[in-house]
Amino acid sequence: MAEFDKKKLLELMGAVAPGKATAEQESDDEDVFLKNFLPVVDYRKALEPSILLIQGGRGVGKTELFRLLAIPSGREALVNSLNIRGLAPLNQTRWIAGFGRTRKTAKRFPSPEIIEKEMQNATNLEWRSFWLGLILGVILQEQESDIASIIGQELEPNITTILKNRLSLLSEWRILVKDNFEHLNYVLDKLDEQLISSDQWLFITYDELDRLLTTYNALANPIRELLAFWLDRSRRWERIRPKIFLRTDLFREEFLGFPDASKLQSHRLEWQRSWLYQLWIKRLANSDQEMRDYLQMIPNLIYESSTQLGWNVSSDERLFEELIENMIGKYMGVSPKKGITYRWIPNHLQDTGGRIAPRSFLKLFDLAAAKRLERFEQLTELYLLQPPDLQSALMDTSEDRIKELAQEEYPWLESLKTKLEGLKTPMPKETFLEAVRSTKWSPEKENKPPVQEPEGIVQYLIQLGVVESQIDDRINIPEIYSYGFKVKRRGGVQRPQ
Repeated sequence: MAEFDKKKLLELMGAVAPGKATAEQESDDEDVFLKNFLPVVDYRKALEPSILLIQGGRGVGKTELFRLLAIPSGREALVNSLNIRGLAPLNQTRWIAGFGRTRKTAKRFPSPEIIEKEMQNATNLEWRSFWLGLILGVILQEQESDIASIIGQELEPNITTILKNRLSLLSEWRILVKDNFEHLNYVLDKLDEQLISSDQWLFITYDELDRLLTTYNALANPIRELLAFWLDRSRRWERIRPKIFLRTDLFREEFLGFPDASKLQSHRLEWQRSWLYQLWIKRLANSDQEMRDYLQMIPNLIYESSTQLGWNVSSDERLFEELIENMIGKYMGVSPKKGITYRWIPNHLQDTGGRIAPRSFLKLFDLAAAKRLERFEQLTELYLLQPPDLQSALMDTSEDRIKELAQEEYPWLESLKTKLEGLKTPMPKETFLEAVRSTKWSPEKENKPPVQEPEGIVQYLIQLGVVESQIDDRINIPEIYSYGFKVKRRGGVQRPQ
């Protein structure tokens, strides 16, 4: 390690997860974004035309893939790197965002407050008209092909002008689209026929549906009608297909009230542990030459790709384990008793379903590097990080995980947290239920749990992977959540002094 600037390496490591690793804070610079992106084989299934819905939990990478599909060179790099052969040639496909920001500052769509105001008490038909209007608007704004001109020939000039130039002004086109629903649907029928005759495909992508409105419970109607709209059209249209990126909890049958949801061809994004290490190493490799030199101490670990994805990483998991051993040490203590470092990291980041969000994985190393920089003078000659750095970072990662869930999706978790604090996990189920019963929920509707019965709340948390019911009927909270809830763990990690 003597020949490397360890302080610089730690600073680079601490910069691979901008904005606490949220997709919304990733760079708008396409070159940087593509170099940070890891194409995993799981994406092959997601790209199949028959797959309409792509599910995943928060931080699993839905928005990353959504943004990549909006970049022509990104789509090409993805298809080439995964050697995907079952798709139509890229020059025969068009990808357009039907909702969601492809860039952080995009202002293409109506704001949540406007949608909430204009669509208050909207009927199912009105919500379908809303989605139809957005589809037509984004197609009319398309500049890379002749698709816009094809539908423009069938539309009245005033409808074309409003949807193309004033799509974010929902009040100007909401009623217009509803009153012309039959003809506008016919226009897309004709477009599908034209795409078939010219052997072309049009994919409409959706993301950030959890931000469509300002309140969680109000999302059920618009999401249900979006899914119902595309389930119907997938039987009607052959070459106009959706890719709907949706948080898993928003697809629950009891939330949507959509019995036909099971008929949707869907795919769930989940990350294997080796892919998480690949993602982290890829970001390190594309950060700076000093870091690449360090990584290349492990022969064949990284290599320069011929695409815009920049430096890539071997799929040989043994090389990842060797890197961790060189960087931190083989064990989390002086012996195997404390755990093998390479396995300890994912084992302590997984939820009750064994799932790990890339966001949490990247954040752990980001925070560990920051902690080591605070005690840089204590760093040994041999390693770059030390086990206490990871242990302390795990607690902060857990706190951040609970904070982001409470602030962005489930504000009622903040109320529950006050009653869980100080309890020990695993705990008797009755102890957990009593904590739920005694919780004083916010009087505001949007800050209340989606279900009111304590048993229902427990089942909801189980579905989210936040808690699990053990065979002996005790409730366990995994470490990725327990420290954030300030729940104590028997034999758990202690915050290093």
